[in-house]
Amino acid sequence: MELILHNIHADSVELALEKARQYRSLNEPEIAESICSDILHIEPDNQKAIVLYILALSDQLHHAGKKTQVKSIEEAIEKLQSRYQQFYYTGLLHERRARFMLTQSMARVFAYDYFIEALQFYQKAEKIRPEHNDEATLRWNSCIRTIEKENLKPRPDSKDARLDMES
Repeated sequence: MELILHNIHADSVELALEKARQYRSLNEPEIAESICSDILHIEPDNQKAIVLYILALSDQLHHAGKKTQVKSIEEAIEKLQSRYQQFYYTGLLHERRARFMLTQSMARVFAYDYFIEALQFYQKAEKIRPEHNDEATLRWNSCIRTIEKENLKPRPDSKDARLDMES
């Protein structure tokens, strides 16, 4: 038996996307990531697969001992055709990094900075959001509530830790 990857069939992409969604909901992001990689191998510009891939990778940021895959996430975000999605998913990446920092006692001080970066991207996304799409607003509010609940503050050595709400 030869240990090589097999290609999926182009006509099974929709079913594979559904499987990836199921594995994410079952908290098995590594399998969802693998499925998305299979889809992207045959359809590199499949936007649904890219989004699921980003989500599956970012789901893994919270797994203890799991090497973060920030670079892979950033590269996938660059492949998104929608500027809105690029802003939104960059915000999501920063938010998930912030939430991970909250679970790490020595890194907790950096959570505020990541939340601020997330807010900046959510703000950009909100300005160009599709009609009736408030997902950036919902994420924004969640970040603000977490900052307040956790009583997060800028690090004393942070040069410009304030978010300019007017920008």
